[in-house]
Amino acid sequence: MTRTAWPIASLCSYPACLQQEHLPAQCVAQFSQPGTTTDNAACLAALVSHLQTEQARSQVALFDGDLVKAYLLSEIGSRHPVAQARHGLAAEGYAFSNIHSLAEATGYPRETVRRKILQLIEAGWVTRLPNGGLLLNPARQAEYHGMLLAQTRLVAITANKLRVLQMAASADKTPAARRHKQGTL
Repeated sequence: MTRTAWPIASLCSYPACLQQEHLPAQCVAQFSQPGTTTDNAACLAALVSHLQTEQARSQVALFDGDLVKAYLLSEIGSRHPVAQARHGLAAEGYAFSNIHSLAEATGYPRETVRRKILQLIEAGWVTRLPNGGLLLNPARQAEYHGMLLAQTRLVAITANKLRVLQMAASADKTPAARRHKQGTL
């Protein structure tokens, strides 16, 4: 079988640039070229998509391919983090997530949320309080927080790449930059 090569659309080194800590010089240079707005938007979107894909991959691995469970646990973990860290002590003062509030927040049917929460409880990820509130299980909190915090490096790298590319794209578009380039400044 003969392979047909994809046509070269640009100088972009995608996906190699996504996997490097810093952008290759040709990527940054391409962003300052006139008439590359569409290519630039596609590249910026690819960077954001890569970040989202990597985050989803880590959560899929953690929850055996079930992104609904990952989403529900994220909703639970994002509410009242200090009370979560204290493992629900003095929980009366907090309105923790419950099945109804999670169904409302996520848009999933209540029965789906109930079934997934029961699976998360059985797997040790979630603890149900006597008042029906749901917390990250203290025994698994460190594991879950570790997974989230491990992603901060990729978030920082992606944010830096986006900043560099946005600066390159706008560098020649300001009146002062154009006058400087033309030698009239």
